[in-house]
Amino acid sequence: MHLHVAVAAALSVAALAPALSHASCGSTSCSLMTDRFAQSATGAHTGWSLDLRLESLTQDRLREGTTTVAPADVTNEEALERHTRNTSLITTIGYAPDADWSFALRVPLLRRDHLHTLFDEDTGALAADERWRFTRLGDVQLVARRQFTTADADTSWAFFGGLKLPTGSSTVANANGDRAERALQPGTGTTDVVLGGAWRRAMGPTDALFGQASWSGALAAHRDFKPGQRIEAALGWSHAFSPTLGSVVQLNARRRGRDSGAEAEPDLSGSTTVDFSPGLTLAVGPQATLYAYLQLPVYQQVNGLQLVPRRALAVGWTMDF
Repeated sequence: MHLHVAVAAALSVAALAPALSHASCGSTSCSLMTDRFAQSATGAHTGWSLDLRLESLTQDRLREGTTTVAPADVTNEEALERHTRNTSLITTIGYAPDADWSFALRVPLLRRDHLHTLFDEDTGALAADERWRFTRLGDVQLVARRQFTTADADTSWAFFGGLKLPTGSSTVANANGDRAERALQPGTGTTDVVLGGAWRRAMGPTDALFGQASWSGALAAHRDFKPGQRIEAALGWSHAFSPTLGSVVQLNARRRGRDSGAEAEPDLSGSTTVDFSPGLTLAVGPQATLYAYLQLPVYQQVNGLQLVPRRALAVGWTMDF
């Protein structure tokens, strides 16, 4: 079965901007494993590959700790956060000089729409809306991967590492000239290290188990802001119904640490989430694959008051050359 995609590690921008106390407006992305191990690939690809992945995720539910908060119950905040709608087109260009090594360039294009309503300082009543809408380049990522396979080809594992570069802007403003909070910006402004490992075990001709764990962290702060460290883990199972149609089921866990710096708000940043992610893959010819995932939250814990998603959707297409 020829189903696979180029390496693509999901990222999210971190945290909050300063001044008065307010809930986190939030921005994030799907924490899916969509590489070769997750797509029932039977062997390593040598040469070029291209992966296009479209993610859609709306954060419109307020949460404090592990409890959902009704908008009417929000008090003592600067603004009532309404929603943050995220749509991302992630292009990954991969190259493998041989069956052991591969390299990937990941370029995200982000479309973001955030709305919140300010509270009147004197009366405490809801007053004016503030909105940010933009489409911008995000932070580019460069990743190298080393893969190992046992003699019987039933078990494979890989180690990967790379850098997230500060190519996305961290100074986007709206039509009124108000700069968006750091959580909304398309880039963190920091250079981050990404390290991890992955594993896959064939369980017969049509099934496989796979897993992955990764860590990422900023090397230094930028403009008095340093995003919290991030740990991700995935465990999944794939099944091939036919040579062209397959299914994938994943559990995805993510721990994001608190942000630091004068422009950060540690009390309103950081989270722990677990998601259930079923998906389908469809081979289109010998070199191309379509895939789609629905990601559903199982557990969401946040620090302070933050916006969280109810679901996320990711669809993609990959092609080997």
